Amino acid sequence: MGNSLEKHIAEGDRIHVDLTSPLSAMLFPIFELIVITGICWMGIGFLDQLPGIDGTNPADSFPEGTRNFLVGVWAVLAAWRFGLPLIRQRRFRVILSDRKLLVRRAGLRTGFDSIPLSYIQRVQRRRNTLVLGVGGHHRPYVINQVPKARKVEALLKDLTFW
Repeated sequence: MGNSLEKHIAEGDRIHVDLTSPLSAMLFPIFELIVITGICWMGIGFLDQLPGIDGTNPADSFPEGTRNFLVGVWAVLAAWRFGLPLIRQRRFRVILSDRKLLVRRAGLRTGFDSIPLSYIQRVQRRRNTLVLGVGGHHRPYVINQVPKARKVEALLKDLTFW
């Protein structure tokens, strides 16, 4: 029970759902990483090429350290366009227990929302988005890109006390 969300679940509560975003949510960042790697390393390969037959090397006109600069650019772009989205997506979590629904949004510094099941008045699903009507709020509570949304919707409808 070392996780911050699990600390908010009582001893006797039974956890019905404990989900995080799937790795398939990282498909577009993986493609971006492949393109970034290809472009940067083609430039590095151009700088590392052997001299031609006439003994000239077109890469000699670049200043010293250009290759290291390109490797650094690749590392920064890879961390920015792949590493950060991976960390953000894997932090998304939905926990459904007997008494409450805990949701931690995707992001680096996100807190969590704890909704007692007795406050939930309505549950709807639109594809992989859950729309919850929460008592005391005029606007619905929306959770986007929920994995196994159909299962979570069915369990929420079974557990809520209308």
